[in-house]
Amino acid sequence: MLQPISKLIDFIALVSSRLAEMAAAILVTAMVWEVFARYVLHAPTVWAFDVAYMMNGAIFLLGMAWVMRQNEHISIDVVRKHLPKSLARISDLVLYLLVLFPLFAVLSKVSIYKAWTAWKLNEVEMVSPWAPLMWPFYACIAVGLIAFTLQLLAHGLRCAVNGNNHAEAEVSP
Repeated sequence: MLQPISKLIDFIALVSSRLAEMAAAILVTAMVWEVFARYVLHAPTVWAFDVAYMMNGAIFLLGMAWVMRQNEHISIDVVRKHLPKSLARISDLVLYLLVLFPLFAVLSKVSIYKAWTAWKLNEVEMVSPWAPLMWPFYACIAVGLIAFTLQLLAHGLRCAVNGNNHAEAEVSP
């Protein structure tokens, strides 16, 4: 039962990482254009800063789930590495399923509401002279947080069912 759910969550993380790759391509393209426009055409863009911070945020948030899936996240094991395996497993279960999963589930819910509200109200960035619509950026935040939340759940369930801790979890795509 866990395997189909786990594969679906891993697929969602993969899709989220592909969206992060597209955001990186947009960021690079926008920055190259900005440099060209500023220094060659002597006509800087009004939108480059907004695109840069939105794409940087999107890259970070959309990539979190895949990084978690591949066990490439930063882990501080100062105390945990000295624990017996059974206690380390319990600490993983508590951390992933009882602390991080509920926290990120709430953050995901808030981000969905924020994106939906921004879409309904046609919210724009108020401090920018370009004044871009904000709902696409908020939607990227929501998608990234949802994918990460699901990956936390999958990781915790893998630890519970397989007895694997985070360092031993299977990481093939």
